[in-house]
Amino acid sequence: MKKILIRLIISILIAAVFVWWFKSQGLRLIPSWTDIRTYVEWWTLPTYIGIIFVFHIIRAWRWVYLLKPVASVKKRSMMPVAFIGFMAIMVMPLRTGEFVRPYLINRRAGVSKSAAFGTIAIERVIDGLLVSLWLSFCLVGVESTKSPYVWSLRILPLALFSSALIVLIVFLANKEWFKKVVGGIMGFFSGRIRDGVLGVLDRFWTGLQALPNRRYVAMFVLLSVVYWGLNACGFWVLAKGTGLDIPFLGAVAGMAVVAVGILLPAGPGFFGNFQVATLLALSFYLPDEVLRQEGASIFIFLLYVLQSGWAILFGLISLIIERIPLDRILRPFSDETILDE
Repeated sequence: MKKILIRLIISILIAAVFVWWFKSQGLRLIPSWTDIRTYVEWWTLPTYIGIIFVFHIIRAWRWVYLLKPVASVKKRSMMPVAFIGFMAIMVMPLRTGEFVRPYLINRRAGVSKSAAFGTIAIERVIDGLLVSLWLSFCLVGVESTKSPYVWSLRILPLALFSSALIVLIVFLANKEWFKKVVGGIMGFFSGRIRDGVLGVLDRFWTGLQALPNRRYVAMFVLLSVVYWGLNACGFWVLAKGTGLDIPFLGAVAGMAVVAVGILLPAGPGFFGNFQVATLLALSFYLPDEVLRQEGASIFIFLLYVLQSGWAILFGLISLIIERIPLDRILRPFSDETILDE
């Protein structure tokens, strides 16, 4: 609990900085219910909630195609673990919830925790490449004078995730050479630590076995395109329903900016960095006077509450159905051997 408390305090301080900057732009974090009823079209929330429901199912379902080359995992075991893991990422500080999926899939299906991290690494890299490609494409039509962040968002995310993919491919193709390099770097540490790291690399390599399998990778990429496409559609629908007139390409860029923004280790629930990333995305396509109106605050509030709310709801339902104690999602953070078998 001491470790969790320290991380929580750090994450809250980071979130406070984001919240301070957001409010300094003249927006409200929590609009009144009266304003929401006034600004939001009647069809907006049911449509957006339906879209979120579908893309959360697809987000969890696609993981099975990365797990299949590693171990035989039934969808009945995998789906609840995915939902609980997504909830943990949402509620735990500094993105430490990423440890929960490998921990639970190890307990429920016997998949090595390190190998599970390998599948999650593929998931993160492919997701990052998709959103950064779309972001680079969409921001070509945005003048760099609109924001000092336009050029960096055009280039840096794509460069980062392309480099990450190259590293994974090199590691997959040249495991022994990669381990030799890492072993040399780890020479400054004790033999026990060095051997432990190299053992983790061996098991992590196992989790990358989906990459050479064209069928599984193709299915994962296809479902990922659908998942992120629905995410962009939801962004556009919610913006239209709250009176924000942005083009569909603006919604695609907005979805991508938010996805990149919440990668930052920040407060529980991505609180603060989610709002700032969304406002930044809107600033590329809307004038300042529109951003200062109540519609923008309402849009950002609803986007955050509905996305995080669905993730938490799916996770809690999975915990109840699977009869997994709530404190189980805290176990990885008290386990010093999280990557051991």
